[in-house]
Amino acid sequence: MANIQMQCLSSRFITFTELNKNKRCDKRYPEQALQKFITLNHKAFSFLGVNVAIQEREGHVGLAFTSGKFVGRAPLRTPVNGKYYLDFVVTSRFGEDIADIANLLQSTLEPEYGDMTLVNSSEMRAPVYLGCINYFNSFNNAMKCIWNKFDTIKQIENVPASSTNWTKYANNSYNPMNTFDFENRKNIQSKNHSEWYKLTYILKLAIDLFQTPLTPVSIKFKTKTLVDKLRLYSASHNLEPTTAAFIIHDFDPMAIKELKIQANKLLNHRARNKLSWRIDSAELFERFAQYIMHEVAKKLGARTESNARYQIFGANNPAWALRYLEPDILLVKGEYLCTIDAKYKAHMFNTSASIDSLKDSFRQDLHQVLAYSAFDLAKNKDAMILYPCNKFKSIPLSASSGYTGIRNRVTLVGLPFNSREIKNMVNKLSDTIQAKIHL
Repeated sequence: MANIQMQCLSSRFITFTELNKNKRCDKRYPEQALQKFITLNHKAFSFLGVNVAIQEREGHVGLAFTSGKFVGRAPLRTPVNGKYYLDFVVTSRFGEDIADIANLLQSTLEPEYGDMTLVNSSEMRAPVYLGCINYFNSFNNAMKCIWNKFDTIKQIENVPASSTNWTKYANNSYNPMNTFDFENRKNIQSKNHSEWYKLTYILKLAIDLFQTPLTPVSIKFKTKTLVDKLRLYSASHNLEPTTAAFIIHDFDPMAIKELKIQANKLLNHRARNKLSWRIDSAELFERFAQYIMHEVAKKLGARTESNARYQIFGANNPAWALRYLEPDILLVKGEYLCTIDAKYKAHMFNTSASIDSLKDSFRQDLHQVLAYSAFDLAKNKDAMILYPCNKFKSIPLSASSGYTGIRNRVTLVGLPFNSREIKNMVNKLSDTIQAKIHL
């Protein structure tokens, strides 16, 4: 069968018949085969946060899968012989492009890689062209750098030296024309040494990777001049193939250190694309929301603080007590404060549904963001809850007390969880917040 696939934070039931499409397991003892399947793949399911149980539904025995917060991919073993035969894939809940978003947020959130090798190619291939461009720029800078190392060369001279190859001279001196030809070894300082040849080989690999159809045409056009220059350089200089990581020495020039770092990243990228991986979907949305609000703050001339901590103290704290509260984002401009929390939940996809589970979940979200907001005495303050959505939505709410007359403004925002809508989201959120600043 093809890869087993399901969404995060969901459930799926697969019958034994479907799992045994190759008919290699004894259908007389399905429970035995299923239990062996669970045991063999315990590591993969634990890595992905997936719970698996044998169940019987409508007369069919099978496996009930319940996924958690992780999206990712890990290989599975067959109960027939224990060999890896397919991958278990946990996809995003709302159809977002995980690889695209993870690449956007690579400076703040990296996928977690396991030690299991995938059976099939993974969609979580972070765009390699970005690493190639970084290597091109680093190599271009390194070309201007003086990085000489001692190298040993063989040179024919008309006088002998302590390093003369006398064996070769004895074999060749029978010819009178070779009487004064001595092959001597010379130690010279040169930029054309073994380590530079290896870095030039990585340059050729980077160019080959960059020229694949996976690189957008617009990116190729922008870097054409630099890539053409480096292609000519790699074609006219010596190469020394290597797959080993480069060792970074303290005495290496800064440009060379940076070049080696980028080379190691490229080599590591090629290896990691076949490893099991996972990303916390809720954390990914939180980082995405922080990125968006940071862009909004830049446009408004405001500042943001991510994951600020409000400490909780006590003389005899219970073991289960919290040590701090941590709002996802604070946006501050002058005397205005907006406390923002990001939730990877389906509320903004179901604004017309009156379901108890949605109400209970929203009550927790609302209590949480209002608690965060209570820590600031600013007169002009707001709270905001961000949810994923298929289009931008903004729903203003007001929570007021009949006893104290205190009113709290809360805005529910639906964010399209993809990089294509960033500019539109930033503009609309900026307009929403700007209007509240002047209230």
